[in-house]
Amino acid sequence: MNPSIKITNSHGKAGLQWLVDQAERWHLSDDELASLLGVTETALKNWLAAVRSTGDQSPEFPESVIERMGLLLGLHKALVCLTPAGHQDLADEWFKKPIHLWGLNGNSIRSHILDEPSAEKLTELVSQIRSGAA
Repeated sequence: MNPSIKITNSHGKAGLQWLVDQAERWHLSDDELASLLGVTETALKNWLAAVRSTGDQSPEFPESVIERMGLLLGLHKALVCLTPAGHQDLADEWFKKPIHLWGLNGNSIRSHILDEPSAEKLTELVSQIRSGAA
């Protein structure tokens, strides 16, 4: 992460809310989402309960989780940038369908990142998509 940018728990809260909505479009279960964030399903559910509560307090998110949220947002953004204007739903389809680009060899992005849900794999994939490398 860029040390000059101050990431707060408010950013984490917003990221988690976006990610929960996006997980529905990507057909990710809570367990799969937790895996991509590098946490247990229990931790994810506790954070979701805290975020959905009416209080002003945000849960404490580890830096590694904030980083993974950012990578998943970056993945989404990279896919959206490849779609024609007005057809952003294609980005969600590309996430779920087999692809022969970016070294996926006929796997979907979804299965690729769930097979090895590491920050390194996410970083590599986002970089490949952003660069347009096939």
